Amino acid sequence: MFKIDLKKYDLWLLVAVLSLILIGILSVFSSSVIMAELKWDTPYSFIIRHCIWIIFGSALAFFAAFYIDCSFYQRYCRILYAAIFIALILVLIFGINRGGATRWFNFHLFTMQPSEIAKMVLVFTIADFIARKRKSIHLTSTTITAVVLIFIILIPIAVEPDLGAPILIFSVCFAMLFCAGINLKAAAAVFALLFLFVIEESFRMPYRFERLKGYLVTFPDMNSTSYQLKQSINALGSGGLTGKGLGNSELKRMYLPEAHTDFIFSIIGEEFGFIGALVVIALFILIFIRGMRIYGKSSDLFTKYLALGLTLLIVIEALMNLLVAAGLVPTKGLVLPFISFGGTAMAMNLTAVGILLNLSKFERRL
Repeated sequence: MFKIDLKKYDLWLLVAVLSLILIGILSVFSSSVIMAELKWDTPYSFIIRHCIWIIFGSALAFFAAFYIDCSFYQRYCRILYAAIFIALILVLIFGINRGGATRWFNFHLFTMQPSEIAKMVLVFTIADFIARKRKSIHLTSTTITAVVLIFIILIPIAVEPDLGAPILIFSVCFAMLFCAGINLKAAAAVFALLFLFVIEESFRMPYRFERLKGYLVTFPDMNSTSYQLKQSINALGSGGLTGKGLGNSELKRMYLPEAHTDFIFSIIGEEFGFIGALVVIALFILIFIRGMRIYGKSSDLFTKYLALGLTLLIVIEALMNLLVAAGLVPTKGLVLPFISFGGTAMAMNLTAVGILLNLSKFERRL
């Protein structure tokens, strides 16, 4: 009989993730109940779908943690890389359009967003690349090859259009390469390339330029900020120290767009106050600390950088979402991991946690 000895795994990581999921369930239901009733005549539509994706993602995490050897990801990362590239091309042709973006396959019972899977596949690919090129990682030619591998995946995502995901993916992969010891001059060139890419994409789409312009004018005059950011900041500020209480948000009453997805942290701040927001931030810090511990203790290069990439994938996305909600960076369209409503994102983030738990088992043996 298959037995699981939980003492071998990082239980602090598991506790942090489960706590965020619980906060997410409460917050998604609270923030989506009015919209769900208006859209589908039932207040439970969003929360039911949210819980289904949590169950599905938990199943993936279970298999990733206890059944799948981590060598699997290195062995098949090239096949996965090719498959996700094809999927990203196909979604541009056959995907459904929502809000002007073509990012999802519609399978009637559910939708699937390939760019969310691409995030994890690129982490597999770059971790494998670092392990294979460890002796030449400092060469400029090696850095160029890695950047090409990254941009092959980023370009179709940017075409969807989506700028938030490419920035997140590039940031994570760049951090992995930087920690692996790429040439500093090459690193500076890569950073400049990312900056030019973001500027080009910002000017290519008029709505992105308007977002950027709206963000910049907030520095001299906060009243000039966009309606969405203004409402987000109002929600965060109105919660005070302890919040208005679960379900008592006023901004969720159709005043704050995307309250159950991109701006759910603002609702948490309004309903649970500064203390509730601080708890969420502390839990993500705990995930970062535990993930970096796994990274630091891993002896195999692939698993080492796999742990680093997956940890940063979760934490940097969370950081970007929190900064957007606070009005510190322009709107990116990224969810808050384990909390926001979002199917494919929830499943992939939980799978990432499953892999990290698997890696922590080996870390504890060292």
